[in-house]
Amino acid sequence: MRARAAAGLSRRELAQRIGVSKQTWARAERGDPGTLTLDLAARMAPAVGLELAVSLYPNGDPVRDRGHLALLARLRARIPVALRWRVEVPMPIVGDLRSGDALVTVPEGDILIEAETRLDDLQAIERKGAAKARDLDALRLVVLVADTRHNRRVVQDHPELRQRFPIDTRTCLARLARGVDPGGDALVIL
Repeated sequence: MRARAAAGLSRRELAQRIGVSKQTWARAERGDPGTLTLDLAARMAPAVGLELAVSLYPNGDPVRDRGHLALLARLRARIPVALRWRVEVPMPIVGDLRSGDALVTVPEGDILIEAETRLDDLQAIERKGAAKARDLDALRLVVLVADTRHNRRVVQDHPELRQRFPIDTRTCLARLARGVDPGGDALVIL
């Protein structure tokens, strides 16, 4: 372990600090199966001056929410059949498990549709959508939001959303219905 070597500490010293055997520490460093548990990693990291960070990512079936599907279907019903519509579009990056909820192709380029049934962390939604749009080389980002009392209140309470997403629902839907670019990123409430 580089951090242990950089700290100039022996396995024995560190193992004693966290209450494990020297052999357990060595097996964990080597990555022996079944040795390095999350609990052990959480004890080892600060002993060598590291901070443990863990993230969980969805895996398996990409469609987990019937509300999400219904929201996408409501938008799909308003878009001309002639426009190409793709769902769960994987990122073109090897090993990247993210996908765009939908890509709609208009003559000007692809429009990424990211559906949200409940608005909570607005910054995370914006960052996630912008990163996906960038990685999918999308012309526009449309954040599609379920029309609920909670979501309407969040949009009303955060006027800065209109700066980030200047195209409103009516304008975006009208332009998409004509099969053209909405003219900017949009927040669509359906």
